[in-house]
Amino acid sequence: MKMRKEFIIGIIASFTLIAFYWGFSFLKGNNIFKEEREFVLVYDKVSGLSVSNIVSINGLTVGKVSYVGFLPNDTNARVLVRIMLDNEIQIPINTLAIIRSDFLGSNHIDLKLRRSDRFAKSGDTLVTSVATTIKEEVSMQMLPIKLKAEEMMASLDSVLGAIRYVFNKKTQENITATFISIQNTINTLEHSSYGIDTLITSQAGRLNRIFANVESITRNLDENGDKIDNVISNFSKLSDSLAQVDIKKTLDQMDKALSGFQEIVDKINRGEGSMGLLVNNDTLYYELEGASRELHQLLEDIKLNPNRYVKVSVFGGKNNDPYVNPHDSIVDTKKRKK
Repeated sequence: MKMRKEFIIGIIASFTLIAFYWGFSFLKGNNIFKEEREFVLVYDKVSGLSVSNIVSINGLTVGKVSYVGFLPNDTNARVLVRIMLDNEIQIPINTLAIIRSDFLGSNHIDLKLRRSDRFAKSGDTLVTSVATTIKEEVSMQMLPIKLKAEEMMASLDSVLGAIRYVFNKKTQENITATFISIQNTINTLEHSSYGIDTLITSQAGRLNRIFANVESITRNLDENGDKIDNVISNFSKLSDSLAQVDIKKTLDQMDKALSGFQEIVDKINRGEGSMGLLVNNDTLYYELEGASRELHQLLEDIKLNPNRYVKVSVFGGKNNDPYVNPHDSIVDTKKRKK
């Protein structure tokens, strides 16, 4: 019985050691119950990658990280990473091992398979790459925006400085005065519109009559459209007739007539001809005036003493009066009678 107890205790201790080793290996990324393949990865940086982080292909976990440490005797302090794959999927020799980070900041290795005729064996070194984290991607995307924002802030500061310079106290007073003027203008327009509305209301009857007259005129024009067409047609015929007249010839004849009339006027002004003498000779004017006066006196004398000029004798008697020259003046005749 004593040996049996020791045997049981030994078996339990063995299983405990085995479980401890398996658990320790599992935590390190090793699975002692499966055949695993190990691949070597070399990174310039691992961005927080640690042992037991998962290794995935197309989002499916295929292994774990078994070791993370510096590459021995490397002057650039590159990082050596070993991964253990626990499946039988073929890994092309040019497969890319990318370190990625999720939203929670947990890192993992994503194997991106590429087409190749050769496949990697356990212990081979794969091509590596580090994907940018979300923080780095956001920083890279925000960097241009940040630069533009800084430029915009500088420009905005310049604009605000210019605005402060322009909108000084005097400018503010001018703006206030301008708004007051605008308010006065609006009030004036309001009064004007009220006056116009009052005028239209008071003159509504007259406006109606005006519109009625306009309607009557348009109706008359519509009713007398034929007559208007005839008038326009007559004007058209008249214009055609005027177009057919030789206006140049008529104007030439008028010019010749005016030239002849001008020559006659020039002769009169020079005293040539009867009309020229009559217009320019004063003697003829005075002689005509004297003859007219003597003729008037003769007619008066004939009216007063007709027997001097006309003798009527029934019995044929002689005229005892001396001969009276009709050209003698009335004064001379009176003297002879005395």
